[in-house]
Amino acid sequence: MRATPDTIYAAASLTKLMLAYVFLDLVVEGRLSLDRPVGEYVPLPNPADPLAAKITARHLLSHSGGWRNWRFDDKQPFNADFEPGSRWQYSGEGFYFLQRVIEQVTGTPFPLFVRERVHSPLGMKNSSMLALPELEPRIAPPHNQRGEPGQRFGSKLIEAMGRATAARGQTLESVTYDDSVAALKSVDATAPVLPNFLLPNGAASLMTTAADFGAFLTHLATARRQGGRAAQVVELLMTPQVRCNESVQWGLGAGIEQVGKRTFAWQWGDNTGYKAFYLLDPANAWAMVVFTNGERGAKVYERVIANVTGEDHPAWLWA
Repeated sequence: MRATPDTIYAAASLTKLMLAYVFLDLVVEGRLSLDRPVGEYVPLPNPADPLAAKITARHLLSHSGGWRNWRFDDKQPFNADFEPGSRWQYSGEGFYFLQRVIEQVTGTPFPLFVRERVHSPLGMKNSSMLALPELEPRIAPPHNQRGEPGQRFGSKLIEAMGRATAARGQTLESVTYDDSVAALKSVDATAPVLPNFLLPNGAASLMTTAADFGAFLTHLATARRQGGRAAQVVELLMTPQVRCNESVQWGLGAGIEQVGKRTFAWQWGDNTGYKAFYLLDPANAWAMVVFTNGERGAKVYERVIANVTGEDHPAWLWA
């Protein structure tokens, strides 16, 4: 399959930027708070944990809430590992929880909400929070370390959700959290009902193209010049919240690095068979993204970005 600007890739954790954008847009709109405990919106995974009761959206967006990245066993205790806000610890599950908050507050299935707020306004016709049937022919297959093609995660789950939504006369993007749980149980009754096994996933399930995601980055990169809500969202995104090491901080939904006189937001993507990376410099209205469909893709995007920017980047030590 020859890659084109309309080839579709799994964006992996680059999805987090899109979730952060729609969440912060609701904050600017006054419908969500960065500092209200998230357990007041949606029941916590472990309501008996006193530290988790303090976790806010500010903590989860900046990976400082104390929750681990993902659970693989529903018998694992799920407590905050430290005082929320006191340090950095990457948590995809924290972002998934914010997806549930968005769905609860707006009353709209998460994929449809993202389409309404981002995909449709920006003309992102080849993007979705799920691998829609109409996108399938152009999805680049994942490849392992030896370059052998593999299977994408979640195909059976998507088929089950598709049947359920079609029976209601709805599109696959109308799937809710409850629909996802029911579909998972229909596919595998023994599977743990945990975010790492569910779709859509606001931390990792975006399907998109270089052209579409580039349009999204362009919107963010030029937001300061355009003004309005988008400019306020970008200011929040770029505001450091917690220091990770001497070179990297984390804002409200993105890593932040200083390279020379430029300040970049960034995120790596690391799903099985897919590696990706974006850089965003709103002060200079500049951004770029690299998608790959191979386990060794990090070597590709590092060389591409270094060639374009003329710099090595501290963020790569985290990818």
